[in-house]
Amino acid sequence: MSSSTATVFIHATNAPSVTIPAAAAATSTSPPIVELARLTGHALSLSFSYTARGSMTLARYILFPLPLLSAPLLYLLAPVLVLSRVLLDIFVFAPFTIFSVLARNIYPIYVFVGVACICAAFVGYLARAISIGLTYAIFASRSPPPSETPEPAISREKSTPRSPQKMRSRKRVSIKEER
Repeated sequence: MSSSTATVFIHATNAPSVTIPAAAAATSTSPPIVELARLTGHALSLSFSYTARGSMTLARYILFPLPLLSAPLLYLLAPVLVLSRVLLDIFVFAPFTIFSVLARNIYPIYVFVGVACICAAFVGYLARAISIGLTYAIFASRSPPPSETPEPAISREKSTPRSPQKMRSRKRVSIKEER
């Protein structure tokens, strides 16, 4: 005997009026909600079992003639099925296969060209920044030279004075169509 059993046994023999806690838990009833949950669970399990068994039987009776009807049905639909298969091969599977093969073979070239472009852009930007920096370092900004604006060349028309007659001789003439 283990020590806990011996203790309970001794305790039970010494004090007959004291009840053992394990025996008290076994004789107590569980709350009504627990009993209701157990009853509901069993009812749902039973109903699910009967529903599944009935639906399987019904499905067997409904689907039983399907293999018998499938051969003539497939025979009648053969032209449509063959045409759909050919069209599917032409318009879906063949382009997808071609595209996937091309993509698989061109991918290394695509990656190489992409990396080359990114590196070229980086080197070009770096060269531009270095050249701008060297330009400012070598040719320090100087004060702008005094602005020497050359005098405009004198045109002949302005240099020779016009006589008042020439000024008057210019007339505006409008040409009208004759009918």
